[in-house]
Amino acid sequence: MAKNRLGKTPRLMLKGSLRKCGFDRWRIVTCGMSNVTGEECTFFFEFYIVNPALSPKECVLGFKNRFSKTAADLQYALAGTESAKTASAENFVQPSFIMVKAGILSHSGRHVNAYFPCGSLETDRKNSVMRVGQEGGNMCEWGKDFCKGEVSVGRRELNEHPEYLCGAGTITWNLHLDRRISAQSDYRGKTVSWICHGAKTNFSGVITVDGEDFDVSPRRSFGFMDKNWGKDFVSPFIHLSSNDFVSKITGHQLEKSCFALQGEYDGTLSVFTNLEGLSVEFNAGRKKKYFVTYGFTETSENGERSPGRLHGSVSVHNRKYVLDIDIYCDPARMFLRDYESPVGGRKVLRVGSGIGTGELRLYRRVSRNLELIEHVEIMSCLSEYGNIELPSV
Repeated sequence: MAKNRLGKTPRLMLKGSLRKCGFDRWRIVTCGMSNVTGEECTFFFEFYIVNPALSPKECVLGFKNRFSKTAADLQYALAGTESAKTASAENFVQPSFIMVKAGILSHSGRHVNAYFPCGSLETDRKNSVMRVGQEGGNMCEWGKDFCKGEVSVGRRELNEHPEYLCGAGTITWNLHLDRRISAQSDYRGKTVSWICHGAKTNFSGVITVDGEDFDVSPRRSFGFMDKNWGKDFVSPFIHLSSNDFVSKITGHQLEKSCFALQGEYDGTLSVFTNLEGLSVEFNAGRKKKYFVTYGFTETSENGERSPGRLHGSVSVHNRKYVLDIDIYCDPARMFLRDYESPVGGRKVLRVGSGIGTGELRLYRRVSRNLELIEHVEIMSCLSEYGNIELPSV
């Protein structure tokens, strides 16, 4: 069986032209259990860096109102004159900021954002650490084997700054991370790139949401890490990943297994899976030929189209392997979040996220037949689907 090797710890990729029109998004996903209710929830933490060279000393958010009307324009508008119809109401700008996002995926899913000037980012390349914030406030750090921070937004502050595009609350976290399985190669595209550098990552520590503590243990964390960077988002955006597997053949928990897929990249998906040491990868940026079919539909329990569960179906194959994945997610338990595009103009990627369940089957081609290698039940599957939205004119 092929052995999975962990790659080097990723670094910031905003260089050259990407410093003025580009983004770098780092993400952690992990489960934690409430000390109060015993409920198990899935959390995510993100560092999102946008156009650092445009405004290193000040956060520029594209959704903040910037009226371009002069006093005369306003008088014309109040008078209802013809010139008011053609006057520009607002200037659109390119954003420039660091956003740290902390959130929880559940039926009451929500997220809290903190914003910092790009020039405030501190990096330590030797120890693979990046740090942003102030001691005693929203200080957030990401290192080779840890991630910790605090994000807090009050309701009054949010009312004054709707451009924060989040909810109110306070989330703190202090997590140790141990990467166990990574994709063997990255997807590198002309517009955007993707590194699945922690397809299975064990986390330990504590997450606190508005005073309620959630314990994170390595065995039940089902952790995941990845990062994207580039000029702009892909649309549609599709992501599925999990490492919470039980074999339907043996009934055993598969503690050294995972899968992740993302796209669309030039009309296809990049797909990676590792089943107890057998690593199979379909990389959209490589020349090795493979075929993918996929779709997302709403189905009821009896398979008829209805406003029931969201069914994601993916089948990918090459000359050696066939991989089939089916994931079901309740749309009512998904929630939306927005990411400002580096190009500005209030262009956003709107992503719906939830936790799904399903099945995965991996076959090996033997002559003209298919040999079933493994059939697993998937739990705790991060399920995301998004599209780019433009401002209404």
